[in-house]
Amino acid sequence: MVEVVVTPVRVPTAGDLLVATPRLVDPNFDRTVVFVIEHQEAGTLGVVINRVSDISCAAAVPRWASRFAEEAAVGLGGPVEPQGLLALGATAEPPAGESLSPQGSGTESSEAGGVWRTVNGTVGLVDLTADPAELDTAVVAVRIYGGHAGWGPGQLRGELQSGCWWVFDSMPGDLTADATTLWYDVLARQSPPARLLAHYPDDPAQN
Repeated sequence: MVEVVVTPVRVPTAGDLLVATPRLVDPNFDRTVVFVIEHQEAGTLGVVINRVSDISCAAAVPRWASRFAEEAAVGLGGPVEPQGLLALGATAEPPAGESLSPQGSGTESSEAGGVWRTVNGTVGLVDLTADPAELDTAVVAVRIYGGHAGWGPGQLRGELQSGCWWVFDSMPGDLTADATTLWYDVLARQSPPARLLAHYPDDPAQN
C-alpha cells in the first residue's frame, strides 16, 4: 500500500486545483492535475489540465484558431463525455464584473448567454458556439479540452478524506504550463509533506 500523509481536508472552490496523490489508483486520474470549474452540494465539475492529445486546438475548432496559442493541443479533460469540447480562457487581469464585455459592445455579456463566464479570478468558460470576435481581447489564452471530470454528491469528499487528492490554489499560467511536468511543478511549490511527492518515483518498486 502506498503510504501518503493525509492532510486536513480542504473543501475545493472554483479555480482550485485537485492534485492526485499516489493513493489514487484509478488510471483515468494517475498523477493528474484537475482545474475545478464548479463545486456544489450536487457535485463537482473540473477538467484535467496536464494531459494532452495529438490534435491541435486549431484543427479541432478552426473558426477559433486565431485565439489559440500557437501549437496548442486539445487537452484530455477527463473520462466523462470525451467527445464533448469545453473551453477555458485566461485574462491578463481579473475582469471588473462577473463577465467580460464582448469586444466593442460596451456592455457586459450575461452569465447565462455570454461568450464568457467567470470561473474564478482570471479564468473563465468560453462558449465555442459564439463568434470569436465577440470575445474580449483581454482574454490572452484559450484552451480546449475533450471530456471532463465529474463527481456526484459526496463522492469527491470521500476521496479527499481517503487522501486520494490534495487541494491547492491555482496560479496564473497553470492552464498554459508544460503539461508533462505540471503535476511535479504544482507539488514542488507547496509546503511539506506535499512537496516531497514531487520526487515520488514513477515505479516505487524500482526506487
